[in-house]
This record gives sequence, structure tokens and C-alpha cells, in this order.
Amino acid sequence: MGPSNSTRTVAFVVDDEDVIASTLELILLSRGFAVRSFVDPADAAEAARSTKPDFLLTDVMMPKLNGIELAIKVKEINPECCVLLFSGQASTSDLLARASEEGHSFDVLAKPVHPLELLSKISDLLGESMPTREVSRSVEAAD
Repeated sequence: MGPSNSTRTVAFVVDDEDVIASTLELILLSRGFAVRSFVDPADAAEAARSTKPDFLLTDVMMPKLNGIELAIKVKEINPECCVLLFSGQASTSDLLARASEEGHSFDVLAKPVHPLELLSKISDLLGESMPTREVSRSVEAAD
């Protein structure tokens, strides 16, 4: 899948914990993504109207708008957007089951996730090969 707004893949990162959103943003920036991070899912949904993301990485459990609701909104705006959810809470399965009943299917990673596992999953979703050596070095340097 090609990027929608430039030669770089546009990724939105959403987590209501700023440190997590910022960390994920740095990981994706190191991979060459054009990244926008958000702590408020409603802001991300609004931004998706003007900057259609190629990829959405979002926490599931957030106040006001959960990650599944956000993913559905973003997919309505940009059906080609790839979505990866992540969660550290067991209650996520109920939300995913409900979304599935409504015809929505999303990949989910459990928190915490190692940066290389995250990048590998993103690469699989986007159908791109990942330069493992370069990414490994930059991730190890960050540790």
C-alpha cells in the first residue's frame, strides 16, 4: 500500500498516556514514518479528516472514545488505512467481540510490546519489508 500524502507512510499513534504515545512516535519515526501522535482520540479522529493516515496504531482502552471506536471512525474516513490496536487490559476482548459482530476486524498486540515485535507487525500489515539490521541498531541504541 502506498502512502497517501507524501513519499512517507503517514502514521497516527494514539494513547491517552503521553509517554507511551511519544515513545511509539519515536519508534515509528526511526522507521521512516511521517508520524502524528495524539493523547486524545477525538483529536486523532478530527485530524484524520484533513490528513488521511495510512496506518493507525492505537490503544484500546481510553476515555471518551476507545481505540476500536476510533479505528472504525478512521476507517470510515479512509477505508485503506491499516489499523493495529494494542492493549494491556483483559476487558479488550469484549470490545473486540462486539466490533467483530458489527463486521470490524482488527489486529491486536498486548502491552508491553518490544519495539522490534511492533515494527515487524506493522511491516506485515503494510506489506512492506523491514530493514531489520538498521531498526535493530536504532532500537538497541535507544535502550
